[in-house]
Amino acid sequence: MEPIEIDMVAKAFNDMIFFHSFFMAFFPIPFVINLYTLFTYKSYQKVIIKIWFVMPIIFLLVAVGSLSGVFILASAQWYMNAEVLGMIVFMLFIFIGEIVRIKKLKLARTSEPLMLSYIRFCKILYAIDLAVSLAFSLRIII
Repeated sequence: MEPIEIDMVAKAFNDMIFFHSFFMAFFPIPFVINLYTLFTYKSYQKVIIKIWFVMPIIFLLVAVGSLSGVFILASAQWYMNAEVLGMIVFMLFIFIGEIVRIKKLKLARTSEPLMLSYIRFCKILYAIDLAVSLAFSLRIII
């Protein structure tokens, strides 16, 4: 490779990392919205509706993060370190957590004690999601 090609490859790789970092910086926002909704709810129906409208944003950010992460990983010749493994585990945790939350919601609509349990589960889930996403966004986990 000529020196100019090496510079172009390095610039492309840095641009991919910037793209990934830029979109993942928005990752904590849906969790903040959901936690605010859960702690200030007036009725169960309003909580369900607000969380339901934020859910596509979470799945969109998981998709963008996963795809851009795979492109970066492929560009780095599939070199894995602890940080990359942590990001993969975190994305899977969010994805599986949202699926479990949706399944719990179907059951929780049947009674008030189950709904209170669902609200408690959501608070814990989104608090963990927020803490870890902030840790990754602020580069606390290295």
